[in-house]
Amino acid sequence: MHNYWGAFWRWFTTPWHLPGNILIEPLGIVEFVLILVFLWWGAIWLRRLTRKTLTRSLGAATAYAISRLTYYIVIALGILIALQTVGVNLSSLSILGGVVGVGLGFGLQNIFSNFASGLILLFEHSIKVGDYIQIKENGLHGEVKKLSVRYTQIMTNDHVDVLVPNSQFVNGEVINWSLDDPVMRIHVPFRVPYGTDREKLRELVVNTALAHPLCTPNKQYPPSLWLNAFGEAGYDCEMIVWVERDGLMRPGSTHAAFNWALAEALENAGIEIPRPRQEVVLAPSVASAFVEAAKPVSSSSSST
Repeated sequence: MHNYWGAFWRWFTTPWHLPGNILIEPLGIVEFVLILVFLWWGAIWLRRLTRKTLTRSLGAATAYAISRLTYYIVIALGILIALQTVGVNLSSLSILGGVVGVGLGFGLQNIFSNFASGLILLFEHSIKVGDYIQIKENGLHGEVKKLSVRYTQIMTNDHVDVLVPNSQFVNGEVINWSLDDPVMRIHVPFRVPYGTDREKLRELVVNTALAHPLCTPNKQYPPSLWLNAFGEAGYDCEMIVWVERDGLMRPGSTHAAFNWALAEALENAGIEIPRPRQEVVLAPSVASAFVEAAKPVSSSSSST
C-alpha cells in the first residue's frame, strides 16, 4: 500500500510540460481549482457588500454598476494570482494573448462589442434594472430584470424572459418609459354622436379618469378631453390620462381598463357610441328590376 501511495504522490507532484515552457503539477491544478472556488465566493460576497453599502449614498443604479464592475475586476485579478500561485509564468502567456487578440479581431468581435456596451450601460445609467423599455427595431418591450456585461435580461408582460445583446441598446434606438419621470400620458380614443353636450362630456370623462386607481393623483398631470375631428358619425374624441409606474409597465391592460371604465360611464349617461352608416343607392334600371320581381305572378288556368 505504501508503494502505491508513494507512486501516486510522485505522479501527483511531477510537473507536466505544456506548450510555451509552462510547467504545472497535478497538485497545482487542485490548488488552482480551490483558489478559484474561494475567489468566486469572495467576489460574490464583496459584490453584495459593495452594493448594499453604496446604495445608501449613491443610489441603487450607481451601486449596482460599481458592484458589478468590482466583481469582474476581482475575478480577473484573482485568476491571474491563481495562475501565478500554481507556478504558471504569466510572461509565457504572451503567445496565448496574441491568439486571443486575433480571435477578438475575427470571431469574438461581437462578444467584445457586447462586453464594452455592457460597461457603457452600467455607467451611463441610460438603462437600469426595473426600467420599462421598448426596442424600436423589433418592438420588444418589457421590464429590465438583469443587466450584465454581455446581455440584458428583459421580462415581457407575458412573463417571457428575453436575453438581448447589449450592443443593441448602444447602437439602436431604445425607448425608456421610466428613465427620469415615471409618468406617461396615454390616449383612449372614442366617438360620441353629434348633439352631445360637450361640457358635460368633458366632466364625465375627467371624473371617470380620476376615479380609476391607475390615474396619477399628481395635480400637475390632470386628465382631459380632446375633440380631435368631426367624423362621419359623430365627434372623434380622446380621453387623455396620465399614469404612473403601475400603469406604464402594462400598457395593454392599462388601455383596456380605461376603455372598460369609459364604456360603462357612457352607457350610464345614456350616450350611445355611434356606428358608421352606409347608404346604398340603386340605379334606375336595377330599381325597376326589383319592382318587377316583387310583383305577384298571375296564374292563368286553361281548360281542356
